Amino acid sequence: MSGRHRRTRRTRLLALVAVGVVALAGLAVAPMTFAAEAPRNTCPDLEVIGARGTTERPGLGIVLTPLARQITRDLPQTVRTTPLDYPASGNYVASVRQGVAEVQRVMTATAAQCPNTRFVLMGYSQGADVMGDALAGTGSRAGLSADLGARVSSVLLFGDPSFTAGEPFNVTDGRRSGIFPRGAGRLNGFADRIQSYCNANDRFCQGGFSFAAHVNYQGFHTRATRFAATRATADVPR
Repeated sequence: MSGRHRRTRRTRLLALVAVGVVALAGLAVAPMTFAAEAPRNTCPDLEVIGARGTTERPGLGIVLTPLARQITRDLPQTVRTTPLDYPASGNYVASVRQGVAEVQRVMTATAAQCPNTRFVLMGYSQGADVMGDALAGTGSRAGLSADLGARVSSVLLFGDPSFTAGEPFNVTDGRRSGIFPRGAGRLNGFADRIQSYCNANDRFCQGGFSFAAHVNYQGFHTRATRFAATRATADVPR
């Protein structure tokens, strides 16, 4: 799907998204810090950058907060967690665009200061769309540079509205694409580093009917943590 057609489809479906975010708003949580994190003034082995879902309060949100805590606790590498500073608003297209720019800004700043730090990118709902666009690029913005792309250790996506059925990195019991499908092959350059989790009947990543399915991703956290751990010890081209 072309960038122009994808943006048009997004615009047409904004009203649908707005209905869903009302349910998420009441479940938002405040940002958290983790005692085992690397000090902010040092260079960690891994920087976890997390993008929350639509209308969640600043921080990591309901799905990513416990996952970041588990990754920090279970991985032997030093970890720093950075909640993405972006609107996560119902003004979806503009919000995603700002999120993509912020992902690339944070990664560029860290890479300049910490040449050996690698990145774990994770996103929930709108935040998953942000991470995918940051990797693949959009019609108006290029994806990650070769240098930054090589530093991506793993990518963990949950309830992604741009979920595309049939991709090799999908973890799902559903067979449909999301409401804003990205298109097959757009993330091929990162396929071995991505896991995209999508529950059957999820309102956004499956175009289904269940908002409960859209928030019920905690059961995947151990699997996602193990994937991040495996990828953190893998050789990534530089």
